[in-house]
Amino acid sequence: MESSALQEPEAEQRRLAELSRYAITLDESDPKLDLITELAIKSVGAEIGGISIVYQSQIWLPSRVGVEVRHVPRAGSFCTWVVGAASEADFFEVEDAASDPRFRDNPLVTHAPHFHHYAAVPLLGARGYLLGTLWVMTSRVRRLDREQVMMLQGMARLVVDTLELRYCDEVTGMSNRQVFLHHLQLGLEQATLPHVVVGFINLAGFRRINDVFGRVQGDHVLREMGQRLAGWAGPENLAGHLGGDQFAFALFGERDEHVAQLEQLKAVLDAPFVLGRGGAHVLHARVGIEHHDTPYRGSAVALLDAADTASSSITGPLQRTTVREYGAELLTRSHMVFELQGALDGDAHHGVLVAHYQPQVDYTSGTLIGLEALVRWQHPLRGMVFPNSFIPLAESTDKIYQLDMLVLAQVCRDMRGWLDAGLPVVPVSLNFSRRSLLHPQVITDLTALLERYAIPGHLLEFEVTESQLLETVELVAPRVAEFRALGAHIAVDDFGTGYSNLDAISSFPFDRLKVDRQFVSGVADSEKVAGLFQLIKGISELFKAELLCEGLEEAADLQWLAGQGAGRVQGWYFSAARTPDAIVRILSALRDRAADAPPLTVAQLRALLQS
Repeated sequence: MESSALQEPEAEQRRLAELSRYAITLDESDPKLDLITELAIKSVGAEIGGISIVYQSQIWLPSRVGVEVRHVPRAGSFCTWVVGAASEADFFEVEDAASDPRFRDNPLVTHAPHFHHYAAVPLLGARGYLLGTLWVMTSRVRRLDREQVMMLQGMARLVVDTLELRYCDEVTGMSNRQVFLHHLQLGLEQATLPHVVVGFINLAGFRRINDVFGRVQGDHVLREMGQRLAGWAGPENLAGHLGGDQFAFALFGERDEHVAQLEQLKAVLDAPFVLGRGGAHVLHARVGIEHHDTPYRGSAVALLDAADTASSSITGPLQRTTVREYGAELLTRSHMVFELQGALDGDAHHGVLVAHYQPQVDYTSGTLIGLEALVRWQHPLRGMVFPNSFIPLAESTDKIYQLDMLVLAQVCRDMRGWLDAGLPVVPVSLNFSRRSLLHPQVITDLTALLERYAIPGHLLEFEVTESQLLETVELVAPRVAEFRALGAHIAVDDFGTGYSNLDAISSFPFDRLKVDRQFVSGVADSEKVAGLFQLIKGISELFKAELLCEGLEEAADLQWLAGQGAGRVQGWYFSAARTPDAIVRILSALRDRAADAPPLTVAQLRALLQS
């Protein structure tokens, strides 16, 4: 039998290994965690508090209120004792630290304001390992009552949910995109083996599994695929779930070894799944790969994007999993750049770039409240090309401003036509890239278009993503003010994706907060997602901004949102993006309704928007 002296170090090593799965870095903060900390302090009447992540010799505080230091030695800290007691208790309290020999010499106790009371709840990850603590302190001797303890325990669960959703994929338990890229970057820079192959996997036909068998079976497929992929890659390599039907991997070693491994991957991906009484089903995959020698000081993102590009280039129905190397796509990419420029210049031989519009609705009042303009490329040979295939191309080749202004011009033309026809026009929102948003000519060009088509500024809304704010808030804020001076509305897009920055969004006024689809799709089935949605909703109320929920696809999620008073939504449940002609029909039908007609029901609104 192993001694406890041997078991404890081994258990600690397993705990530290689990902690590394979250890839929490010391140079980033999370306002969601800060908000939870503030709520914890206020809910129990404390004075300071924080979230501590317990490493081998240091304790890092990714969230802290009333405390300046970002990390402290683990030895002698309050948290050390919580770690030791975590296996026996889910709450730890010191009523008077000054009289407790374990803590009376701690600087927080001996120095002003001389904290006496300490309370903490262990943060246990999904696999049962201790990550750290949520703690509060007060400068008076006291004891929390049962209700306060339960409140603190509830806040601790929300902290863990936030960490899980930010760093780990909820369905598969694998690294999410952020963590995968973090580990890949470290692996590239510190590699001792000479070569890496980075892969991007897109499962073909997965959406049909969800549609036919339901989300539960869809999640089963994702979990099993994740297990297969992790087993194939092995512990010395990387595998992650990027979301939806997308996975990624990185293999380190000799290039010759990778050829055989990639052949094995095809068999792994093509193996059938058993879906209850539905029998066996096979999903094939489009796999893009990029090779590189290591060590590599370049960007992990660039390698994954290259693999993504190679994967996206595999078109048409699949009979088996197909693997394509990025190097073979360079010529195709160059040709696409040439064709995209032709389409931007109006050469019909290269297709037409057109704006489609996805409705935004308030289902509580049965009304259409807006449209989001989404660009499509109608190509003579490729058919309808969706933006994820060419917008990155436009951004990487300095064509994005021309593309954004082309879409804006079409939106203004369409709106002018609707107004002239006497249709009930609603505001249209546009996604502008960071480069377009900060372009020196953008305000001049926008003003000219508004004047040319006589479009009131309040009928346009420009979406600013969280990542844009986080990167360049000092540049974005004054530019946003210029947009608002023209009457345009501003929306913060993709809110809640893990890069939220309350300081950034508070630096300028905005009208709407758009909740990212990952906090809407499946919210009815996930307590974690539901908890974070409620947190985001609270932030919208704090800033007195309208809340719009993106990515609504299921009736169950609609019912859950209704219970939360979140009535403004956008997503496939009501309608996909529609052509300009379809929007004319929809607006005409709304115009022709009798003035005293009752509000449209959800079913009637769906039927109208999908007609």
